Amino acid sequence: MPVSTRFEEYDICAAQGCEGLNSVFIAEQAIKPVDEAKTSWDISLEIANKLEKLGCTGLVEKYTQGKSVEEWMKYGWDTQELSEKSGMTWEQFKKAGLYTTPWDPDWEQRLQDKPGARGFYEDLKANPLQTPTGLLEYESTFLKEHFPDDRERPPVPHYIVGGDGWTHDESLESERTKKYPLLCESNHPRWRFHAEMDDCSWLREIPTCKVKGVDGYMYEPIWLHPTEAAKRGIVNGDIVSMYNERGVVLGGAYVTERIRPGVAYQSHGARMDPISMGPDEYIDRGGANNLICPARTVSQNAAGMVCSGFLVEVEKTDMQALRAKYPEAFARDYDPGCGLIFENWVEGIMEK
Repeated sequence: MPVSTRFEEYDICAAQGCEGLNSVFIAEQAIKPVDEAKTSWDISLEIANKLEKLGCTGLVEKYTQGKSVEEWMKYGWDTQELSEKSGMTWEQFKKAGLYTTPWDPDWEQRLQDKPGARGFYEDLKANPLQTPTGLLEYESTFLKEHFPDDRERPPVPHYIVGGDGWTHDESLESERTKKYPLLCESNHPRWRFHAEMDDCSWLREIPTCKVKGVDGYMYEPIWLHPTEAAKRGIVNGDIVSMYNERGVVLGGAYVTERIRPGVAYQSHGARMDPISMGPDEYIDRGGANNLICPARTVSQNAAGMVCSGFLVEVEKTDMQALRAKYPEAFARDYDPGCGLIFENWVEGIMEK
């Protein structure tokens, strides 16, 4: 189900700056949705309708709560107290199309105000900081009181190498580097927003966006320093496997001195294209390296994903052997211009 863009929808949007909300505006519909594209609202509503026909009663009412899209927009306007702040009713705002936070009339005087921590600098007792002690804390009294035994996040922050019994052991100083000697760095991609725009053909032609394999597949690049590539007999453009004990992710070798030795870099956000999802052998062709990153949180008492900075090894892939072992995975329809084809991934599509 293709989702419409913001230019195909009627919506309410907000723009924010460094000090919060700057403006709220009506985003008019520029064009009607192209072909079968629908808004997220309409897609969810259609799913709810079909599920109701299968016996899941009450889903539509629970989803919409009896409100239309515009009524939900009005609800948001009213509950965020924007009517009071702006002095406009919803109808007046719709007509104006824009509300911008007014300037502080005393903004010139504000330039003469003291910087935020100047009071603490001048009299730290009269102007304490928002810490348990009111002071600058090089040792966190909160962590010391509540998590005294947390070895991964001690009261005094410092560099820690993981080990047995800890949440992570993914350092280049770890014993695990004997098996997985490279540190996988995975940042936000340059040519898309997470997975969004991964199907844009003109972007996929850029060498640092996708690497075209000898099989015609557009692989997610894996950057390697020339010294690391040479150790492994890898040259630019090879199809390579980046792996650890959690699984294997394929990619196209991008050999460059713009990455340091000891590192394998691959952007995250590529759409997964699993070759094998077995418990003993997990292999992804799409380059979704989040599938081989640590599953645990940042530390024992701090939630968060660890999707960068974990140990891997990279080697040249024997594509003939892989294709012979998983012929069905390689027989799927594929378009180099946009990647994965919808029909390959949806099972049991309901007939209209």
